[in-house]
Amino acid sequence: MTYKVVCLINVPIFLFRKQELKTDFYPCTHSLILMKVVVMASPVLKPVSLIEFIKDSLLAGGFSVSNSEIVSNHLVDAEMKGVPSHGVNRLGLYLGEVQRDIIDPQAEPVIKKIKDSLLSVNGSRGIGIVAMKKATDAAIDLANANGIAAAGITQCGHTGRMGAYAEQAANAGFLAISFGGGGRKSWGNVVPFGGKEAVMSTNPYTLGMPGLADDPVVCDFAISNWPAGKVAVARANGDQLPDHIIIDKDGKSSTDPEDFYNGGALLPAAGTKGSGLGIIAELMGDAMLGEAIEYNWLFLLIKADAFRPMSAYAASAKEFIHEVRGSKPLNPEGKVILPGERETSFAQQAQEKGITISDGVWDSIKTVAEEYGVKANNYF
Repeated sequence: MTYKVVCLINVPIFLFRKQELKTDFYPCTHSLILMKVVVMASPVLKPVSLIEFIKDSLLAGGFSVSNSEIVSNHLVDAEMKGVPSHGVNRLGLYLGEVQRDIIDPQAEPVIKKIKDSLLSVNGSRGIGIVAMKKATDAAIDLANANGIAAAGITQCGHTGRMGAYAEQAANAGFLAISFGGGGRKSWGNVVPFGGKEAVMSTNPYTLGMPGLADDPVVCDFAISNWPAGKVAVARANGDQLPDHIIIDKDGKSSTDPEDFYNGGALLPAAGTKGSGLGIIAELMGDAMLGEAIEYNWLFLLIKADAFRPMSAYAASAKEFIHEVRGSKPLNPEGKVILPGERETSFAQQAQEKGITISDGVWDSIKTVAEEYGVKANNYF
């Protein structure tokens, strides 16, 4: 929306920035000056329309119909869950990887059962979201039959928000554990504890278990203080970073996202703990599973009723979840929540009110889509 205000000499006129909670006043005393103040409001988009927009952009960039549907639903789900670092801002990355022949947008993963409870999933150099979704489906089927299943996922591109697969497995009644490694050669962006050279990756970990109803308990975290995608969002929005997120090329702490892209690196979370998790993940992803395109993944599922009846699990889980939620918060005005509860709450709000996309990200993905002949104003 745009406001135009004419200011008369020595007569103060005030403009109000309505988008902010605190009203700012701008006095103007210049003679007959036409002022144009552009007030930008971040777009709020319907999930179904955003899915169609992203899907058509992927189709225009060479993705198959099936892969476009899986990827667009996944990216918009990440936005709905309040994880924009792994949402639609990835559109340009994926289409760029197709252009550079890093991934095959038409590829289908090849799934082989190599032991009674062990799967090998070759992503066929396709996008990792498709490989991981189909690996999750296959692992759930196998674990339902055997009580346990593990899948090694290789030769694939970016897998998106890993919490999505843990949510799916937990809702199906499983303990789910996944972690990725082997990406240091192409995605080396994290320093080990005590170092200043990026020789590790962000090595995402996820853990999930059934919660109450369709509300799973899911932890989804990188071994760095922030994932690289979150730094990218801050950069796109022109924001500074908090302290202790990155170092610059000289090993000095920085809050400028540009320093990360100019030879800097991410710091490991919790010092030795994040560094240790990253080293284990790299050994698994590289030494155990072989050369990776981006990351290789290990995904382990165990039925929640493998050791005792599901009714007993559900009763104990309910009791503990209520204890956690009912515990006294540090902030008297706040509340204690479970891992994954924030995402569930965001998704409910997004379904009711729409998805808010930051101006910087929205401008970026519109520009990318237009390069492929897809115009946003045809969808919104």
